Amino acid sequence: MTLYVAPIVEGQTEQGCVDRLLHRVWGDLLKRPERLQVIEAFRGHRDQLIHLNGAVLTETVRKAFLQMKAKSRRDTDASLLVLILLDAEQDCPATLAPRLVKTAVESLAPGAVISCVLAKQMLENWIVGGACSLASINGLPNAIPLRTDVENLRGSSWLERQLRLVDRTRSYRKTIDAKEFVQRLDLHECRTNCPSFDKLCRELQARVPTLGPIAELKNPEDQAQLEPGS
Repeated sequence: MTLYVAPIVEGQTEQGCVDRLLHRVWGDLLKRPERLQVIEAFRGHRDQLIHLNGAVLTETVRKAFLQMKAKSRRDTDASLLVLILLDAEQDCPATLAPRLVKTAVESLAPGAVISCVLAKQMLENWIVGGACSLASINGLPNAIPLRTDVENLRGSSWLERQLRLVDRTRSYRKTIDAKEFVQRLDLHECRTNCPSFDKLCRELQARVPTLGPIAELKNPEDQAQLEPGS
């Protein structure tokens, strides 16, 4: 089996590192032997992607799905997944994610598989969740204290403060730094500290039937997203 993933993202951070992140989760954390093929991320403005009229999300999902179908057309053992990966910011993931999935599902043919994972509050919070493993990496301090409130802070601001402890002129560069941090991040630490990252891991796990029934997922909205036709 080859799992093809078409990510839909909102910003420079996700677009720059989502491929590396998904491959690391698949191979390093989940230890899956199957091939993972991540196609180039489709990027849109968050406000437009989550708009109640659903127009931009619908169009973006269709484009991503068609591109994924084209990439996998000669693969007779392909499994396809459209992954909506956005920042939750101040929205409640348990409310927003099911609405986005419902809109996306309605835009595609029955049987298309769509997942939505919202990083709480932003993808940088996942980096903070595994930051103890990043000490002295890419300009960070030689020692980084363990955080227990990872998903209650603004990840990009926290990372910039840490960088400036070493170099007062240093700023956090989304397209450069996030890619470097994701490459070195301790995924186990991140999964322990960030429930929203754990959800991403469980969504990928659910694409491999041998890993067990979908009923093992923790949250009701997770189950709803994985029902036939979702």
